[in-house]
Amino acid sequence: MNQLFSSSSLPMDRNQRRDEIFHAALVAFARFGYQKTTMEDVAGALGMTKGNLYFYVSGKRDLYEKTVSSALQQWREAVAIAVARVDDVVEKFSVMARLSFDYLVDHEDLRAILIRDPGIFSLTPREDRFYEINAGAMQLIRNILGQGIAEGRFHPMDVDHAAELFFSIYIMFLIKRYVKSEGVSAARMYGEAMKIVLRGICTTQPQFTT
Repeated sequence: MNQLFSSSSLPMDRNQRRDEIFHAALVAFARFGYQKTTMEDVAGALGMTKGNLYFYVSGKRDLYEKTVSSALQQWREAVAIAVARVDDVVEKFSVMARLSFDYLVDHEDLRAILIRDPGIFSLTPREDRFYEINAGAMQLIRNILGQGIAEGRFHPMDVDHAAELFFSIYIMFLIKRYVKSEGVSAARMYGEAMKIVLRGICTTQPQFTT
């Protein structure tokens, strides 16, 4: 049998095409908004027919939700990769807090979508359209807190409640910075808030760079 069409290569080709579709859709939804974006816009940007999109999504709403989900997943993975490169648990917390907050600065399309659809940010599980992704983000916080406690670097605490608290603070400042357009002011407040948090949870005084 021709190896070009082996079973191992086909899933990779489909996944690559799916990612291309989500990227094109992200650009279109960011530029035109959900209401004005059409399936034809996305298909045309890829040189596809509208019908071919239905091999990947059931319609425009499904395309939108999967596109946003993919972008949020990339955001979470970028933070997780950066955190994994650091050994010191206090630095892990700082990297997580800083990168997760600054990520949207360099990702304009996702930022534009979040500004148009702030409901993407939700702290209520029943209303959270992207619960699994946000749950994964909170698990990263739990893991860091758990490591810090085990190493004696963080004070003992209820890790689940603490993770929810920190995630709530993070979401509040994301909205202030990007949705409410409070920019530099919100960024400075968030930075000070994270210093206060670290001073509170660390068993020894953390050192901060200006």
